[in-house]
Amino acid sequence: MTNDFDSYYSCQTIRQYTGLEIGGYYSFDKGLYFNKEITAGKEPIYVDLSIVEGKTFDNHFTCLDNPQAINPNVMTSVYYKKYNGSTLALVCSLFGKELSRLSETSLTTLLCIDGWYIGYYNKGGRYKDINIYWYEMLGMDQYLLPLLQEYDNQYFVDHIKKYKLTTPINIKDGILQCNATFIKLPTYKFELVQAVKKECISKYQLRSIYEDNPLSIMSAAETYKNSYVISRKV
Repeated sequence: MTNDFDSYYSCQTIRQYTGLEIGGYYSFDKGLYFNKEITAGKEPIYVDLSIVEGKTFDNHFTCLDNPQAINPNVMTSVYYKKYNGSTLALVCSLFGKELSRLSETSLTTLLCIDGWYIGYYNKGGRYKDINIYWYEMLGMDQYLLPLLQEYDNQYFVDHIKKYKLTTPINIKDGILQCNATFIKLPTYKFELVQAVKKECISKYQLRSIYEDNPLSIMSAAETYKNSYVISRKV
């Protein structure tokens, strides 16, 4: 799990269908933490993390190829056409979560996580066809589009504020913490197993580092066109 609600809710959904527990936590500033009792003898599955090598459910756009990543954006070459939804929406679709059983509040949360609603309204709706395309691809259009058509952008902004959906999940002395008290975090302790250093670099710089020493990079995601946030192993 990483440090936000997209990763947390995605992990909870995966747990619902597979029984897998959260055995690790990834801090983009500090590094990778494991609970060694849970992870002993097991291969990690990263959730909502653009890991360079290893299994991951992810939604980030990157120029680096990880053949083990389950991510719609591995098929996207044009940045503005990229999958702009959450890892949560991807995981719900993959496991066949029945959205007809969800309340309007839960469906609104699904649109709010990672700001999936924004593209529908942004710039007067100029690019909402991209949002609609992805709603359709994930089989969610019949549940999500009515909300977007009924409400305006402010409705979703207010929902995020009400439910504190942008509250970060942090780690202190090996224990996970979050000021949004309605979520249930693991209470067991995690130990740092790989320290990292966070850097903001260009796509050109990333390719240069990767070609020279690919294993030095833990994660890399394009946050703006040709601009990357990466974590390098220390």
